[in-house]
Amino acid sequence: MAAEVNTPKPGNRLSPSDLWLLVLLFLVPLIGYIHRLILNILIDPVSQELVLTDTQASFLQGPPFALAYGLMVIPMGLLVDRRKRLVLIGVGALVWSTGTLFCGFASDSSELFLARVIVGVGEAALTPAAVSLVGDAFEGHRRGLAMGVFFTGVNAGFSSAYAVGGVTLEFAEAGYFAALPWIGELAPWRQVFCVISLPGFLIPLLMLTLREPIGEVPTSTSESSSLRTLFRHPGFPRVLILLIAIASILAVADNGIYAWLPRLLSRLYTLQPSEIGVSLGIVVAIGGLIGGPVGGKLSDYFSRQLGTAGPLLVVLLGTLLALVSVPLFVSDVLALVYVGTGLWVVAIVATTTSVFTFVAVAAPPQLRGASSSIVTAAMALIGLGLGPTTIAVALEQFNFARERVDLAILVSVLPLCLVVVTLAFIVLRLHRRSTSLVPISAREQYTDNNVSIER
Repeated sequence: MAAEVNTPKPGNRLSPSDLWLLVLLFLVPLIGYIHRLILNILIDPVSQELVLTDTQASFLQGPPFALAYGLMVIPMGLLVDRRKRLVLIGVGALVWSTGTLFCGFASDSSELFLARVIVGVGEAALTPAAVSLVGDAFEGHRRGLAMGVFFTGVNAGFSSAYAVGGVTLEFAEAGYFAALPWIGELAPWRQVFCVISLPGFLIPLLMLTLREPIGEVPTSTSESSSLRTLFRHPGFPRVLILLIAIASILAVADNGIYAWLPRLLSRLYTLQPSEIGVSLGIVVAIGGLIGGPVGGKLSDYFSRQLGTAGPLLVVLLGTLLALVSVPLFVSDVLALVYVGTGLWVVAIVATTTSVFTFVAVAAPPQLRGASSSIVTAAMALIGLGLGPTTIAVALEQFNFARERVDLAILVSVLPLCLVVVTLAFIVLRLHRRSTSLVPISAREQYTDNNVSIER
Protein backbone atom coordinates (compact mmCIF):
# COMPACT_ATOMS: atom_id res chain seq x y z
CA MET A 1 0.00 0.00 0.00
CA ALA A 2 1.33 3.45 -0.83
CA ALA A 3 2.68 5.48 2.06
CA GLU A 4 0.79 8.67 2.77
CA VAL A 5 2.94 11.65 1.81
CA ASN A 6 0.59 14.58 2.10
CA THR A 7 0.91 18.22 2.97
CA PRO A 8 2.96 18.23 6.18
CA LYS A 9 1.68 19.49 9.46
CA PRO A 10 3.95 21.41 11.85
CA GLY A 11 5.55 19.18 14.42
CA ASN A 12 8.82 18.13 15.99
CA ARG A 13 8.98 14.61 14.60
CA LEU A 14 9.03 13.22 11.12
CA SER A 15 6.28 10.75 10.31
CA PRO A 16 7.14 7.20 9.15
CA SER A 17 6.15 8.13 5.61
CA ASP A 18 8.48 11.15 5.72
CA LEU A 19 11.33 8.95 6.92
CA TRP A 20 10.66 6.47 4.11
CA LEU A 21 10.69 9.32 1.60
CA LEU A 22 14.08 10.43 3.00
CA VAL A 23 15.39 6.88 2.54
CA LEU A 24 14.34 6.95 -1.12
CA LEU A 25 15.75 10.47 -1.59
CA PHE A 26 19.11 8.98 -0.57
CA LEU A 27 18.84 5.65 -2.38
CA VAL A 28 17.61 6.78 -5.81
CA PRO A 29 20.43 9.28 -6.56
CA LEU A 30 22.96 6.79 -5.18
CA ILE A 31 21.84 4.24 -7.78
CA GLY A 32 21.63 6.89 -10.48
CA TYR A 33 25.16 8.17 -9.96
CA ILE A 34 26.61 4.68 -10.03
CA HIS A 35 24.92 4.21 -13.43
CA ARG A 36 26.26 7.57 -14.54
CA LEU A 37 29.89 6.86 -13.64
CA ILE A 38 30.24 3.10 -14.10
CA LEU A 39 31.72 3.53 -17.60
CA ASN A 40 34.80 5.23 -16.09
CA ILE A 41 35.93 2.11 -14.24
CA LEU A 42 35.27 -0.12 -17.28
CA ILE A 43 36.78 2.11 -19.95
CA ASP A 44 39.98 0.05 -20.41
CA PRO A 45 38.33 -3.31 -21.18
CA VAL A 46 35.67 -1.49 -23.23
CA SER A 47 38.38 0.22 -25.28
CA GLN A 48 40.23 -3.03 -25.84
CA GLU A 49 37.23 -4.97 -27.13
CA LEU A 50 35.71 -2.15 -29.21
CA VAL A 51 39.18 -1.02 -30.42
CA LEU A 52 38.83 2.59 -29.28
CA THR A 53 41.55 5.21 -29.22
CA ASP A 54 42.09 7.27 -26.05
CA THR A 55 40.30 10.19 -27.70
CA GLN A 56 37.31 8.05 -28.69
CA ALA A 57 37.14 6.53 -25.22
CA SER A 58 37.28 9.89 -23.45
CA PHE A 59 34.60 11.21 -25.81
CA LEU A 60 32.25 8.39 -24.79
CA GLN A 61 32.86 9.13 -21.10
CA GLY A 62 31.66 12.73 -21.22
CA PRO A 63 29.74 14.37 -24.10
CA PRO A 64 27.00 11.76 -24.79
CA PHE A 65 25.73 11.85 -21.23
CA ALA A 66 26.44 15.54 -20.59
CA LEU A 67 24.70 16.81 -23.73
CA ALA A 68 21.65 14.60 -23.31
CA TYR A 69 21.40 15.45 -19.64
CA GLY A 70 21.95 19.17 -20.09
CA LEU A 71 19.52 19.51 -22.99
CA MET A 72 16.76 17.38 -21.49
CA VAL A 73 16.79 18.60 -17.89
CA ILE A 74 14.79 21.79 -18.58
CA PRO A 75 12.00 19.98 -20.47
CA MET A 76 11.97 17.48 -17.62
CA GLY A 77 11.66 20.33 -15.14
CA LEU A 78 8.63 21.66 -17.01
CA LEU A 79 7.06 18.20 -16.88
CA VAL A 80 7.78 18.07 -13.14
CA ASP A 81 5.71 21.22 -12.65
CA ARG A 82 2.69 19.35 -13.94
CA ARG A 83 2.78 17.41 -10.64
CA LYS A 84 3.72 13.97 -12.04
CA ARG A 85 6.93 13.78 -10.05
CA LEU A 86 6.84 10.23 -8.72
CA VAL A 87 5.84 8.94 -12.15
CA LEU A 88 8.63 10.96 -13.75
CA ILE A 89 11.25 9.61 -11.33
CA GLY A 90 10.05 6.06 -11.95
CA VAL A 91 10.02 6.42 -15.73
CA GLY A 92 13.37 8.21 -15.66
CA ALA A 93 14.91 5.36 -13.65
CA LEU A 94 13.47 2.86 -16.11
CA VAL A 95 15.02 4.80 -19.01
CA TRP A 96 18.48 5.28 -17.47
CA SER A 97 18.61 1.63 -16.32
CA THR A 98 17.69 0.52 -19.84
CA GLY A 99 20.52 2.68 -21.18
CA THR A 100 22.99 1.07 -18.76
CA LEU A 101 21.74 -2.38 -19.78
CA PHE A 102 22.19 -1.47 -23.46
CA CYS A 103 25.80 -0.51 -22.72
CA GLY A 104 26.42 -4.15 -21.94
CA PHE A 105 25.19 -5.23 -25.38
CA ALA A 106 26.79 -2.44 -27.47
CA SER A 107 28.68 -3.88 -30.45
CA ASP A 108 30.52 -0.71 -31.40
CA SER A 109 31.21 2.86 -30.27
CA SER A 110 28.10 4.29 -31.96
CA GLU A 111 25.80 1.93 -30.05
CA LEU A 112 27.63 2.71 -26.81
CA PHE A 113 27.23 6.43 -27.58
CA LEU A 114 23.48 5.96 -28.02
CA ALA A 115 23.24 3.95 -24.80
CA ARG A 116 24.99 6.72 -22.86
CA VAL A 117 22.59 9.27 -24.36
CA ILE A 118 19.70 7.18 -23.03
CA VAL A 119 21.27 7.19 -19.56
CA GLY A 120 21.55 10.99 -19.69
CA VAL A 121 17.94 11.44 -20.80
CA GLY A 122 16.65 9.27 -17.97
CA GLU A 123 18.71 10.92 -15.25
CA ALA A 124 17.66 14.41 -16.37
CA ALA A 125 14.34 13.90 -14.56
CA LEU A 126 15.78 13.18 -11.13
CA THR A 127 16.98 16.48 -9.62
CA PRO A 128 14.05 18.70 -10.74
CA ALA A 129 11.58 16.10 -9.53
CA ALA A 130 13.36 15.72 -6.18
CA VAL A 131 13.48 19.49 -5.54
CA SER A 132 9.79 19.90 -6.34
CA LEU A 133 8.90 16.85 -4.24
CA VAL A 134 10.82 18.18 -1.24
CA GLY A 135 9.09 21.54 -1.60
CA ASP A 136 5.65 19.98 -1.15
CA ALA A 137 6.40 16.99 1.09
CA PHE A 138 8.27 18.75 3.91
CA GLU A 139 7.69 21.78 6.08
CA GLY A 140 9.83 24.81 5.26
CA HIS A 141 12.18 24.29 8.20
CA ARG A 142 12.86 20.71 7.10
CA ARG A 143 13.43 21.19 3.39
CA GLY A 144 17.14 21.79 3.95
CA LEU A 145 17.42 18.45 5.74
CA ALA A 146 15.63 16.69 2.89
CA MET A 147 17.82 18.31 0.22
CA GLY A 148 20.88 17.44 2.31
CA VAL A 149 19.83 13.78 2.32
CA PHE A 150 19.34 13.88 -1.45
CA PHE A 151 22.77 15.34 -2.16
CA THR A 152 24.38 13.00 0.36
CA GLY A 153 22.96 10.21 -1.81
CA VAL A 154 24.44 11.90 -4.88
CA ASN A 155 27.84 12.03 -3.23
CA ALA A 156 27.54 8.45 -1.97
CA GLY A 157 26.88 7.30 -5.52
CA PHE A 158 29.81 9.35 -6.79
CA SER A 159 32.26 8.06 -4.18
CA SER A 160 31.12 4.42 -4.33
CA ALA A 161 30.83 4.05 -8.12
CA TYR A 162 34.47 3.09 -8.59
CA ALA A 163 34.45 0.62 -5.72
CA VAL A 164 31.15 -0.95 -6.79
CA GLY A 165 32.31 -1.17 -10.40
CA GLY A 166 35.69 -2.60 -9.46
CA VAL A 167 34.27 -5.26 -7.15
CA THR A 168 31.54 -6.22 -9.63
CA LEU A 169 34.18 -6.54 -12.39
CA GLU A 170 36.25 -8.83 -10.18
CA PHE A 171 33.19 -11.00 -9.53
CA ALA A 172 32.45 -11.15 -13.27
CA GLU A 173 36.03 -12.13 -14.08
CA ALA A 174 35.85 -14.82 -11.40
CA GLY A 175 32.75 -16.31 -13.04
CA TYR A 176 30.15 -15.45 -10.40
CA PHE A 177 27.62 -14.37 -13.05
CA ALA A 178 28.28 -17.20 -15.49
CA ALA A 179 25.02 -18.96 -14.61
CA LEU A 180 22.81 -15.93 -15.31
CA PRO A 181 20.68 -16.26 -18.46
CA TRP A 182 21.68 -14.00 -21.39
CA ILE A 183 24.35 -12.36 -19.20
CA GLY A 184 26.62 -15.25 -18.27
CA GLU A 185 28.03 -15.68 -21.78
CA LEU A 186 29.04 -12.04 -22.15
CA ALA A 187 32.49 -10.55 -21.56
CA PRO A 188 33.09 -9.53 -17.91
CA TRP A 189 32.76 -5.78 -18.55
CA ARG A 190 29.45 -6.39 -20.32
CA GLN A 191 28.23 -8.46 -17.38
CA VAL A 192 29.01 -5.53 -15.07
CA PHE A 193 26.80 -3.14 -17.05
CA CYS A 194 23.97 -5.66 -17.02
CA VAL A 195 24.22 -6.48 -13.31
CA ILE A 196 24.60 -2.82 -12.27
CA SER A 197 21.48 -1.93 -14.26
CA LEU A 198 19.22 -4.29 -12.30
CA PRO A 199 18.67 -2.23 -9.09
CA GLY A 200 17.52 0.70 -11.22
CA PHE A 201 14.58 -1.31 -12.52
CA LEU A 202 13.29 -1.58 -8.93
CA ILE A 203 12.97 2.20 -8.52
CA PRO A 204 9.57 2.44 -10.30
CA LEU A 205 8.25 -0.17 -7.86
CA LEU A 206 9.61 1.84 -4.93
CA MET A 207 7.84 4.94 -6.26
CA LEU A 208 4.56 3.03 -5.99
CA THR A 209 5.02 2.98 -2.20
CA LEU A 210 4.60 6.79 -2.17
CA ARG A 211 1.79 9.16 -3.04
CA GLU A 212 2.17 12.59 -4.53
CA PRO A 213 2.31 15.27 -1.80
CA ILE A 214 -0.54 17.74 -1.87
CA GLY A 215 0.83 21.07 -2.99
CA GLU A 216 -0.46 24.32 -4.38
CA VAL A 217 -1.96 23.53 -7.76
CA PRO A 218 -1.76 26.37 -10.30
CA THR A 219 -5.00 27.56 -11.79
CA SER A 220 -3.55 27.46 -15.29
CA THR A 221 -1.64 24.50 -16.67
CA SER A 222 -0.04 26.68 -19.33
CA GLU A 223 1.25 29.00 -16.63
CA SER A 224 2.81 26.15 -14.71
CA SER A 225 4.80 25.02 -17.73
CA SER A 226 5.98 28.44 -18.92
CA LEU A 227 9.51 29.69 -18.29
CA ARG A 228 8.26 33.20 -19.03
CA THR A 229 6.07 32.92 -15.95
CA LEU A 230 9.15 32.19 -13.86
CA PHE A 231 10.89 35.38 -14.92
CA ARG A 232 7.80 37.51 -14.32
CA HIS A 233 7.97 36.98 -10.56
CA PRO A 234 9.45 40.10 -8.93
CA GLY A 235 12.88 39.69 -7.30
CA PHE A 236 13.24 35.94 -7.73
CA PRO A 237 14.72 35.86 -11.28
CA ARG A 238 17.66 38.10 -10.31
CA VAL A 239 18.51 35.90 -7.33
CA LEU A 240 18.09 32.75 -9.43
CA ILE A 241 20.40 34.06 -12.16
CA LEU A 242 23.11 34.82 -9.61
CA LEU A 243 22.69 31.39 -8.05
CA ILE A 244 23.02 29.81 -11.49
CA ALA A 245 26.28 31.72 -11.96
CA ILE A 246 27.55 30.60 -8.55
CA ALA A 247 26.61 26.95 -9.10
CA SER A 248 28.02 26.89 -12.63
CA ILE A 249 31.36 28.45 -11.72
CA LEU A 250 31.73 26.09 -8.77
CA ALA A 251 30.86 23.19 -11.10
CA VAL A 252 33.73 24.23 -13.39
CA ALA A 253 36.15 24.26 -10.45
CA ASP A 254 34.75 21.04 -8.98
CA ASN A 255 34.87 19.04 -12.22
CA GLY A 256 38.38 20.32 -12.85
CA ILE A 257 39.63 19.24 -9.43
CA TYR A 258 37.99 15.80 -9.67
CA ALA A 259 39.46 15.26 -13.13
CA TRP A 260 43.00 16.30 -12.19
CA LEU A 261 43.35 15.29 -8.55
CA PRO A 262 44.24 11.66 -9.40
CA ARG A 263 46.99 12.94 -11.70
CA LEU A 264 48.24 15.25 -8.96
CA LEU A 265 48.54 12.32 -6.57
CA SER A 266 50.21 10.07 -9.13
CA ARG A 267 52.63 12.62 -10.62
CA LEU A 268 53.67 14.64 -7.57
CA TYR A 269 53.25 12.06 -4.79
CA THR A 270 53.87 8.91 -6.92
CA LEU A 271 50.83 7.06 -5.61
CA GLN A 272 49.58 3.97 -7.42
CA PRO A 273 46.11 3.92 -8.99
CA SER A 274 44.80 1.49 -6.37
CA GLU A 275 46.03 3.75 -3.57
CA ILE A 276 44.48 6.80 -5.20
CA GLY A 277 41.12 5.10 -5.71
CA VAL A 278 40.82 3.93 -2.12
CA SER A 279 42.10 7.10 -0.47
CA LEU A 280 40.06 9.51 -2.59
CA GLY A 281 36.97 7.33 -2.23
CA ILE A 282 37.23 7.51 1.56
CA VAL A 283 37.91 11.27 1.65
CA VAL A 284 35.11 12.11 -0.80
CA ALA A 285 32.64 9.86 1.03
CA ILE A 286 33.41 11.43 4.41
CA GLY A 287 33.21 14.94 2.97
CA GLY A 288 29.85 14.23 1.37
CA LEU A 289 28.43 12.63 4.49
CA ILE A 290 29.35 15.81 6.38
CA GLY A 291 28.54 18.41 3.72
CA GLY A 292 25.03 17.30 2.82
CA PRO A 293 23.54 17.12 6.33
CA VAL A 294 25.46 20.18 7.54
CA GLY A 295 24.40 22.28 4.56
CA GLY A 296 20.81 21.17 4.96
CA LYS A 297 20.61 21.62 8.72
CA LEU A 298 22.28 25.04 8.59
CA SER A 299 19.86 26.11 5.85
CA ASP A 300 16.96 25.05 8.05
CA TYR A 301 18.43 26.77 11.11
CA PHE A 302 19.07 30.10 9.41
CA SER A 303 15.74 29.85 7.62
CA ARG A 304 13.95 30.06 10.98
CA GLN A 305 15.78 33.31 11.68
CA LEU A 306 16.08 34.90 8.24
CA GLY A 307 13.34 33.37 6.12
CA THR A 308 14.31 32.57 2.55
CA ALA A 309 17.66 34.33 3.06
CA GLY A 310 18.75 31.43 5.31
CA PRO A 311 19.96 29.08 2.54
CA LEU A 312 21.73 31.99 0.83
CA LEU A 313 23.77 32.63 3.97
CA VAL A 314 24.87 28.99 3.87
CA VAL A 315 25.81 29.43 0.20
CA LEU A 316 28.10 32.27 1.27
CA LEU A 317 29.65 30.20 4.07
CA GLY A 318 30.16 27.28 1.70
CA THR A 319 31.92 29.39 -0.92
CA LEU A 320 34.18 30.84 1.78
CA LEU A 321 35.11 27.31 2.90
CA ALA A 322 35.85 26.35 -0.70
CA LEU A 323 38.12 29.38 -1.03
CA VAL A 324 40.02 28.48 2.14
CA SER A 325 40.54 24.87 1.05
CA VAL A 326 42.25 25.61 -2.28
CA PRO A 327 45.71 26.68 -0.93
CA LEU A 328 46.01 23.31 0.83
CA PHE A 329 46.43 21.62 -2.56
CA VAL A 330 49.84 23.34 -2.97
CA SER A 331 51.10 22.55 0.53
CA ASP A 332 53.49 19.79 -0.71
CA VAL A 333 52.22 17.71 2.21
CA LEU A 334 50.08 14.73 1.19
CA ALA A 335 48.03 14.77 4.40
CA LEU A 336 47.14 18.43 3.85
CA VAL A 337 46.13 17.69 0.26
CA TYR A 338 43.65 15.14 1.61
CA VAL A 339 42.44 17.67 4.20
CA GLY A 340 41.97 20.23 1.44
CA THR A 341 40.08 17.68 -0.65
CA GLY A 342 37.80 16.84 2.26
CA LEU A 343 37.08 20.50 3.00
CA TRP A 344 36.44 21.12 -0.69
CA VAL A 345 33.90 18.29 -0.84
CA VAL A 346 32.16 19.54 2.32
CA ALA A 347 31.99 23.05 0.83
CA ILE A 348 30.69 21.97 -2.58
CA VAL A 349 28.06 19.56 -1.27
CA ALA A 350 26.86 22.02 1.39
CA THR A 351 26.70 24.88 -1.12
CA THR A 352 24.86 22.81 -3.72
CA THR A 353 22.41 21.60 -1.08
CA SER A 354 21.73 25.19 -0.03
CA VAL A 355 21.24 26.42 -3.60
CA PHE A 356 18.55 23.83 -4.23
CA THR A 357 17.07 24.36 -0.76
CA PHE A 358 16.55 28.02 -1.68
CA VAL A 359 14.76 26.93 -4.86
CA ALA A 360 12.58 24.53 -2.85
CA VAL A 361 11.51 27.25 -0.39
CA ALA A 362 11.52 30.45 -2.49
CA ALA A 363 10.45 29.46 -5.99
CA PRO A 364 6.74 29.62 -6.80
CA PRO A 365 5.40 26.13 -6.02
CA GLN A 366 4.25 25.55 -9.59
CA LEU A 367 7.71 26.47 -10.93
CA ARG A 368 10.10 24.62 -8.62
CA GLY A 369 10.84 22.01 -11.26
CA ALA A 370 11.60 24.59 -13.94
CA SER A 371 13.77 26.64 -11.55
CA SER A 372 15.84 23.68 -10.38
CA SER A 373 16.18 22.31 -13.91
CA ILE A 374 17.75 25.56 -15.15
CA VAL A 375 20.35 25.40 -12.36
CA THR A 376 21.01 21.73 -13.08
CA ALA A 377 21.37 22.28 -16.84
CA ALA A 378 23.86 25.09 -16.36
CA MET A 379 25.93 23.04 -13.91
CA ALA A 380 26.01 20.06 -16.27
CA LEU A 381 26.77 21.87 -19.53
CA ILE A 382 29.19 24.46 -18.17
CA GLY A 383 30.80 22.40 -15.41
CA LEU A 384 31.37 19.21 -17.40
CA GLY A 385 32.30 21.16 -20.50
CA LEU A 386 34.88 23.54 -19.06
CA GLY A 387 36.10 22.03 -15.80
CA PRO A 388 38.86 19.59 -16.85
CA THR A 389 39.98 21.83 -19.71
CA THR A 390 40.41 24.87 -17.45
CA ILE A 391 43.14 23.21 -15.39
CA ALA A 392 44.76 21.67 -18.48
CA VAL A 393 45.03 25.11 -20.07
CA ALA A 394 46.55 26.56 -16.90
CA LEU A 395 49.12 23.76 -16.75
CA GLU A 396 50.22 24.47 -20.31
CA GLN A 397 49.92 28.27 -20.48
CA PHE A 398 51.89 28.88 -17.29
CA ASN A 399 54.56 26.35 -18.31
CA PHE A 400 54.36 24.45 -15.04
CA ALA A 401 56.31 21.23 -14.73
CA ARG A 402 54.24 18.20 -15.68
CA GLU A 403 53.97 17.03 -12.08
CA ARG A 404 52.94 20.45 -10.68
CA VAL A 405 49.24 19.90 -11.21
CA ASP A 406 48.74 21.52 -7.81
CA LEU A 407 49.93 24.89 -9.13
CA ALA A 408 47.58 24.62 -12.10
CA ILE A 409 44.71 23.93 -9.68
CA LEU A 410 45.67 26.98 -7.62
CA VAL A 411 45.88 29.49 -10.47
CA SER A 412 42.69 28.27 -12.12
CA VAL A 413 40.43 27.43 -9.17
CA LEU A 414 41.37 30.21 -6.73
CA PRO A 415 40.16 33.06 -9.01
CA LEU A 416 36.92 31.16 -9.62
CA CYS A 417 36.38 30.86 -5.87
CA LEU A 418 37.00 34.56 -5.39
CA VAL A 419 34.35 35.27 -8.01
CA VAL A 420 31.74 33.00 -6.40
CA VAL A 421 32.38 34.44 -2.93
CA THR A 422 31.79 37.92 -4.35
CA LEU A 423 28.60 36.75 -6.08
CA ALA A 424 27.42 35.08 -2.87
CA PHE A 425 27.81 38.38 -0.99
CA ILE A 426 25.90 40.18 -3.75
CA VAL A 427 23.05 37.68 -3.90
CA LEU A 428 22.58 37.71 -0.12
CA ARG A 429 22.54 41.51 -0.03
CA LEU A 430 20.21 41.69 -3.04
CA HIS A 431 17.83 39.23 -1.45
CA ARG A 432 17.75 41.00 1.91
CA ARG A 433 16.94 44.31 0.18
CA SER A 434 14.16 42.85 -1.98
CA THR A 435 10.78 43.31 -0.29
CA SER A 436 9.22 40.85 -2.74
CA LEU A 437 11.47 38.08 -1.45
CA VAL A 438 11.54 38.81 2.28
CA PRO A 439 8.56 37.27 4.07
CA ILE A 440 6.54 39.20 6.61
CA SER A 441 7.35 36.60 9.22
CA ALA A 442 10.23 34.18 8.71
CA ARG A 443 8.92 31.82 11.36
CA GLU A 444 5.43 31.88 9.84
CA GLN A 445 6.80 31.14 6.38
CA TYR A 446 8.85 28.20 7.52
CA THR A 447 5.96 26.41 9.12
CA ASP A 448 3.83 26.80 6.02
CA ASN A 449 4.35 24.20 3.32
CA ASN A 450 2.99 26.13 0.36
CA VAL A 451 5.09 29.26 0.57
CA SER A 452 5.17 31.62 -2.34
CA ILE A 453 7.76 34.36 -2.60
CA GLU A 454 4.92 36.78 -3.23
CA ARG A 455 3.72 37.83 0.20
